[in-house]
Amino acid sequence: MQRNPSTTGSGMTTAASRVSHEELTRLRMALGRLGRVLRQQNDEGLSYALISLLFNVARNQPTTAGDLAATEGVSPPSVTRSLNRLFELGLISREQDTVDRRATLIRLTNAGMLERARILRSREVWLSGHLDRLSPDEVTALLHAVPVLERLCDPETP
Repeated sequence: MQRNPSTTGSGMTTAASRVSHEELTRLRMALGRLGRVLRQQNDEGLSYALISLLFNVARNQPTTAGDLAATEGVSPPSVTRSLNRLFELGLISREQDTVDRRATLIRLTNAGMLERARILRSREVWLSGHLDRLSPDEVTALLHAVPVLERLCDPETP
C-alpha cells in the first residue's frame, strides 16, 4: 500500500506517514461502524440520545443540565427536554444543590442504574456472540489492540 509521507513543521514524521489513506479510512469506518452497531444493541425503549445522556449522568453524577449539555455537545433546551423524558421514566432524580441553591443536581435513580446495566448487558451479549465467530488468534489480536484503542480515546494522551 502506498504510504502518505507527512511531516510536521519540525520535520517529525506523523502517523499519516505510517498509515496509508486506505488503511486510515478502513480503520475509521470499522471503528465507527462497530460503535454504531454496539449502540444499536438496545432492543427496546430509549433512543440513542437518551441512552447517551443516561450514561453521561452515570459518569458524572451528580451533575447539572448545563454540564450535560456541554459534554453532550447539544443546546441546553435540548438536554432539558431529554432530561424531562428520563425523569418521567423514573431513570433520574433532580435535587437542589445545597451549595448553590440556584442549581439542580441530577443523579441516576435505582431504576436508572438498572436500565444502564441492562443496556450494557445487551451490548456485551452481542459482542460476546460475535467474538465467538472469530478464531482464537483473532480474539487475541483484538484484545492486544484494546490498550491502543483506549489511548486513542483518551483526550489527555499526546
